[in-house]
Amino acid sequence: MGIELTTAEEAQLRQIAAKTGRDVRVLVEEAIRQYADSIAITDLNSEDVAEVQLALVAELPGISSWKARTG
Repeated sequence: MGIELTTAEEAQLRQIAAKTGRDVRVLVEEAIRQYADSIAITDLNSEDVAEVQLALVAELPGISSWKARTG
């Protein structure tokens, strides 16, 4: 897999690598791994969210009377 960086981005990576004593390749791999992990965490299906919300609302005591007053 190839990653294209601007000259400025590559320079910043090299500066970070020099300051931290780490290899540029390691920094890039870590950044990609963290990005993939964050995408996996936030990759939600809206139908799943709605289903869970409905299930939770059904468990709230008195929700019917509250809903009747606000809706």
